Amino acid sequence: MSRRVLLVDSDVDALGALASALRAMGLVVANANSAESALEQAYQSRPDVLLVPRTPERGGNVREVFKAKAELADIPVLFLVDKLGDGELEPDEVMRVDVDQIVSRITEVSRRVSRPPLPQDIRGDLEQVPLVDMLQLLAMNRRSGTLSITTARGPGEVKLAEGQIVDASFSRRTGERALYRLLAERRGRFAFSPGEPPSARRIQASTNMLLMEAMRQVDELNERRASLSPEGEVFALSDLASLSGLLDGPESMPDPSSMRGRIFELLQMPRSIDELLDEIDGPDLDILDALGQLKKSGKVKMIPLATLTTPLATPEQIPVLRSLATRLVRPGFSAPPRLLLATSPQRLGVLAYSMRRITDVVISPEPASRAPLPRPLGTLRLGEGVEVAVIGLPTDETMAPTWALSLPGTAAVVRVGEAERAALEAHCEAGEVMLLEADGLIGQFDPTIPAELAALLRAALEAAAGAG
Repeated sequence: MSRRVLLVDSDVDALGALASALRAMGLVVANANSAESALEQAYQSRPDVLLVPRTPERGGNVREVFKAKAELADIPVLFLVDKLGDGELEPDEVMRVDVDQIVSRITEVSRRVSRPPLPQDIRGDLEQVPLVDMLQLLAMNRRSGTLSITTARGPGEVKLAEGQIVDASFSRRTGERALYRLLAERRGRFAFSPGEPPSARRIQASTNMLLMEAMRQVDELNERRASLSPEGEVFALSDLASLSGLLDGPESMPDPSSMRGRIFELLQMPRSIDELLDEIDGPDLDILDALGQLKKSGKVKMIPLATLTTPLATPEQIPVLRSLATRLVRPGFSAPPRLLLATSPQRLGVLAYSMRRITDVVISPEPASRAPLPRPLGTLRLGEGVEVAVIGLPTDETMAPTWALSLPGTAAVVRVGEAERAALEAHCEAGEVMLLEADGLIGQFDPTIPAELAALLRAALEAAAGAG
C-alpha cells in the first residue's frame, strides 16, 4: 500500500520539485506551505509521515502544532536537511537531495506506527450501492462521521453531522463542487466511519436539496462529456501562433483571470477534461460550456489518446539513427552530442510535454527554471550506449548572451515556429553550428503531437549527420 506523505515547505518551488520526485517513487503526496494548512490537510486525509524542512523559516512550528493535537500527535515527522554539517544526520533527519533515502526512511518510520483501526460499520462497492443511495441511508438514520470513497481518480470524503452533509473533498476540490464530482463516480469502494460531527462546515444546504441538484448536474455533465470527448480525447489550442496573435490585442484576448482566459492558458499544452475541471475555479458546467464554445470556434482542437504516446522510431530505424548519432560528436567535445530546439519560452513548455510522451527518451529529473534559460528536454537513448542530448533554447532575444554557452559542441540547432531568426543565425554562424528549420525538415509542425516531435528529431539527426 502506498504511504501517504504530507510535505510542508514555504518555498513553493522546492515543495513542487520534491513532491514530483516522491510521486514518481509511488508515494501519495499532499502539499502544504504552512503549519495551519498542514493541519487542515491532515484532518482531511491523515498522512503516514510528515516531511518538514529543518529550518524554522521554511518549516515553521509544524511538529509542535501536531503534537498539541491528540489525534495527530503520533504521526512521525522527518526533517529535511539541505546541507550536512560537521556531524552526522540525526535519527529524524534526511537529506533533501537523496530521494531514495527519503523513501526508505518514510517506509521505515511509518511501519513502526501501529494505529488502531477506525471503527467502520459500513463498507461497500459503488457498483452495488450508488453513492447517492448510501448518503440517503445515512441521512435517514441521522449518522455522524466520515464516508470515505476510493475511486480510480483518487480518494474522496464526505463528512456528515446527524445525517446532514457538511463538507466534502475530492480531486483537489472541497465543498459542494467536490460532492458533485464524487456523485458522478460509478466505480469504487466506500467505508463509513462513525465519529463526532466536524466543527467546520463548508456546505450549508440540506442533504435532500444537495442530492437533487447533484443528480441534475451529474446528468448534464455526463451529456457534455460524451459530446465533447466521446473517446476520452484531450484538448489543446488549435494553433499556438494564433495565441500569440491574440496576445497582441487585449481586446480580443480573454481576460487571463476569466474562465476563457484560464482555459487558453492551460491549453497551451494538451489537457483532459478532468484536468481542466481540477485547475479552473468555477462551476463544472460553465467550464465545459466555455470549452465547447472554443472548440466550435476552432480555437481548440481535440487530440486522440492514441497519439499521446509514441516511440522515437521503429525497431528497424533505431540502428540507423544510432549510426547517425555516432557521427555527431564534434572534434574536441565528448559524447553525447547535442541537438538544440530553439523556440519561444511559451513553446518550450509544450515541447517538454511532448518529449515526456516519447519512448526511448529519458527526461531530466531536475525541475525547469522559471526563467527563460536553456534547459534539458531529454536524452534520446539509441542502444549500445549511444545517446543524444536534446536541449531547449529559448529565443527571447534578452537571453541571447546565454546562447553562447549552449552552442559550442552542438550538432545542430532546429528553429521551431516563428522564433527570432536573425540574431540566432548570427550566433550559429559564429559558432559554426548548423541552423535547421522545423517546417523545412518535416513540413508544418505541431509541437503538441508527440509523434510529430519524434519525426522532427529523426529528421534533425539525419540532416545534421548528413552535413557532417
